[in-house]
Amino acid sequence: MDVDTTRSGLDPARPYPPLRARRLIARAVDAAVSFGLSCLVVLPFTVNQASDAILLGGFDSVTDFLAEWDIGTAASGSVGAALEQLQPVLLATIYLQALVMWAYDWLSHTLTGSSVGKAIARLRVTRHRGDLEPTIAPDLLARGSWVQRALRMALRAAIVVGPPTLAAGTLLAAAFAVPGAGDLAELFIALSVVLFVTWLAGGVGLHGLATGTRVVGFEWQELGQQAAQQIEYHTGHADEYLHSLQEAARTPRVQTAVRSVERDPRLRSAPGKVESAAQHGQQRGASARTMLAEGLPSAEDAKAAARHLGEVYREKGLRGVVESFTRPPSGPGGAA
Repeated sequence: MDVDTTRSGLDPARPYPPLRARRLIARAVDAAVSFGLSCLVVLPFTVNQASDAILLGGFDSVTDFLAEWDIGTAASGSVGAALEQLQPVLLATIYLQALVMWAYDWLSHTLTGSSVGKAIARLRVTRHRGDLEPTIAPDLLARGSWVQRALRMALRAAIVVGPPTLAAGTLLAAAFAVPGAGDLAELFIALSVVLFVTWLAGGVGLHGLATGTRVVGFEWQELGQQAAQQIEYHTGHADEYLHSLQEAARTPRVQTAVRSVERDPRLRSAPGKVESAAQHGQQRGASARTMLAEGLPSAEDAKAAARHLGEVYREKGLRGVVESFTRPPSGPGGAA
């Protein structure tokens, strides 16, 4: 059987191991990969729009705009006009990049259960199955609906990727004087800190509790390969395996044990006791059948009783029939 050895032990009450160092490495790698992917997808469509916005603000190039722009001070004149033109472009870029980063996390975990970072750190996301111990590998479990899996991983990706990505994006938007971006940045930063502290404290973050998932190691794959090799070996060498069992049964120690059991008086007396009990049961059954047969009335007795009840009914009616059953017999024949 392919099992998951990433539990702390064989006690079902003990939690999954947190694997914090490996998970932090995986998250850092995934953040870099997803950010690079989002830049490749989104920036080609927004760089030209940003350049046009800077030109509309009165600057010939991005370098000229950055040279005159003093971050942290109230912008006015041509710098303020350029920032007003850049704000919608910047917000669109932030939201699209966050969407691409979320889609990367969602698709990778939905299709394979492991992203690039988790594959490097030898981790995967699996569904939490309560007290099942050891956890059976996903390949041996009945798969649930792909719709449910996709929804579960979508919620997990939103909780993991959403707050920190939007926190960084709204900080950048606040630097470009986007109205309300500073308040949103504080909210997303606080939420990210709460999620991170919760994960550090329990080893299972809110994303795992909300979606019923856990992060485990790849050790189950190694055990699966070993099990497959053992099964393949015994399948191809079945005759050799049976021959080994036969040779083991012929060893002197096994033969001595068999002879000692056969010579045991209790074992030799057991068949006689079983046979005696069977004969006793047959005798009791025969006597019971004889007693039952002797107690049953004959057909002639039944006909005579019926004729007697008919005469009583014609003479005394239904009351006479009832009295004939309740009144004690008056003679040896039992007539009423």
